[in-house]
Amino acid sequence: MGSKNLKAIALCGNRATRVADPTGVEGIADSLRERSLGSLTDKYRNIGTVANLAVFNRLGSLPAHNFQQSTFEEAEALSGETLTENNFSRRHGCASCTIRCERLFRSLNGAEQRLEYETLFALGPLCGIKDPEVVLQAAHLCDLYGLDTISTGGTLAWAMECGEKGLLPEAGTLGLRFGQADALLAAIPAIAEREELGALLAEGSMRAALELGRESSYWAMHVKGLELPGYEPRSLKTMALGLAVSPRGACHNRSGAYEADFSGEVDRFRAEPGRGVLVAASEDFAAVLDSLIICKFLRKCFTDFYSEGAELLSKVTGWNCSNAELRRIGERIHTLKKLFNVREGWRSQDDWLPERLLSEALPTGVARGIALTSNELREMIQGYYQARGWDKDGFIPEEKLRQLGMPPVSISASRVSGQLETPNSKL
Repeated sequence: MGSKNLKAIALCGNRATRVADPTGVEGIADSLRERSLGSLTDKYRNIGTVANLAVFNRLGSLPAHNFQQSTFEEAEALSGETLTENNFSRRHGCASCTIRCERLFRSLNGAEQRLEYETLFALGPLCGIKDPEVVLQAAHLCDLYGLDTISTGGTLAWAMECGEKGLLPEAGTLGLRFGQADALLAAIPAIAEREELGALLAEGSMRAALELGRESSYWAMHVKGLELPGYEPRSLKTMALGLAVSPRGACHNRSGAYEADFSGEVDRFRAEPGRGVLVAASEDFAAVLDSLIICKFLRKCFTDFYSEGAELLSKVTGWNCSNAELRRIGERIHTLKKLFNVREGWRSQDDWLPERLLSEALPTGVARGIALTSNELREMIQGYYQARGWDKDGFIPEEKLRQLGMPPVSISASRVSGQLETPNSKL
């Protein structure tokens, strides 16, 4: 939408929409409301997602200084606990929400600012900023100008490192260095208004690095053009795979692969081909959860998600949907995303991680010395393709499409030119 200068789409109507079984839907909603007040949502209700910062720092999974480190020495000053003690203003949430995960913090000038983990990470440790007041001001500027905070922080961190390495003199002139608050706050309006260096940074780290050239792409921490979220892939191997293969790029909302790493069910420091099954399952789960319009913070409140989700869908729509069919729907949704990418020129090498993550071991914290090699990532990707029923190059065989009840599309030309033979065919 942004590329088309489109801010929003507004829809309105004058007809009410009825559900198939109002009493049944209300019964499920009552049950979910009760479960949403249990221990599985304590973090979101008590502190909010900013609680992640201190936890990730202890686990050596908090990216700092443009992913040069996986811990941040000043993490305590930015922790959710410290913010809650010193800056908490009030809780907020979606309409009728029982969790109310949103936290508004008050800055020194009295203004309220919404803050969650990804914004805190991206405008804080990733850029070497330790002052919560600066993070609150930076978050306010991003909201004011409509800038994504993860991409803004990731692109600024790239510019800071390029400046320190002597590849971007303009950054040095502006004082854009890790930990320099004034320069960070000045750079955000410059990006929004495309002024001076801001014109380059407004393109995002991938395009900016391609334009700058030399070795700058090495420090551009993105997948498919989307800057990495606040999870250190080298100490979270399942998440590393999830970020690499996601059709959207480095998005933590399209894959919950990190949950396997944090669960203790796998060794998060070890890369294994079997992680592909976990990543595929997390992607399909996220696709169904989003399509049912269920909050992700309720995901652990289900005893049997697909059975309960199928029941909810049936009572809302009147459709006779089984848990097996709902699982299949999730796989179809994800497959459709991949087919779109293939049509638009996806190549096997697009499923990859930034070179830094495959060349440098972690230098600090409990994950010190942990690394991720190209061979390890390649083996995990092959395991993922196999779990998906795709070929070794990541393309979807026609037989797989038939199994999913999807119309076949020609992919032979995409292996050569990156385009489908019938680019206008219905997917």
